[in-house]
Amino acid sequence: MGRKRVIAPEEASLWLGVLLDAAFDPTSTALDLKRSADVLNLTGPGRGWQARHGQAELLAIASDLTQYPHDYSDTQRAELLLAWAERWIQADDWQRLQGRVRKRRQRAA
Repeated sequence: MGRKRVIAPEEASLWLGVLLDAAFDPTSTALDLKRSADVLNLTGPGRGWQARHGQAELLAIASDLTQYPHDYSDTQRAELLLAWAERWIQADDWQRLQGRVRKRRQRAA
């Protein structure tokens, strides 16, 4: 089993940007929500999951975090994003996304 996924609270905003880019950019190959939906349909409760459900959930989280920034601590932001990631991001996609976060972190420094 791989390492436990972690989003550092101070990097929640960075992760939000990376996740939104990966989920909504049609040219992105970092995140395959269709494959994740297929996995959910095979293993999770309920059926009929589609990539758009993952996008809608992420967009709802992003909306709350940006419209009500004072209602969420950095830790809560990270926990919400991590809960979404646990459901919608496969292991190989997670590795690619970590690479993108590292690149953005380096650019910001």
